[in-house]
Amino acid sequence: MKLTKEERKELTYQIGDIIEQKCRRCYYNRTSNECFSINECKACPTGDELRQLGRYFDTQPKKNGGPRKRIPVGLTPEIVRDLNKQGIPDTEISIMYERNFTYVGKLKKKWESEGKWKGPTDMREIKKG
Repeated sequence: MKLTKEERKELTYQIGDIIEQKCRRCYYNRTSNECFSINECKACPTGDELRQLGRYFDTQPKKNGGPRKRIPVGLTPEIVRDLNKQGIPDTEISIMYERNFTYVGKLKKKWESEGKWKGPTDMREIKKG
């Protein structure tokens, strides 16, 4: 049974409420000097209830993110350097090429390790030079 986003949210709140109301003052949970731990208690009837509710979450395996996207055509060290000299930061360049905002910064570090990027990778240092 696959849960909708709203059902998952409701189930999460329900589990949180049970932990908040019953487990904080639990007789079974006083095994150490800690005031509270969320260890699953085998002897506790509330632990059974939490285990049953938790089974609803992991019904299907997670999918990976899929194949990695290739470096966009036209995104070369020279173009990035020129855009940086014009005052366009890496985050905006990443967005222009429809990538995560950290993409160009990480790409610069990769280019630097491959020997394709010479000089500073930080935008502030590039503007000074």
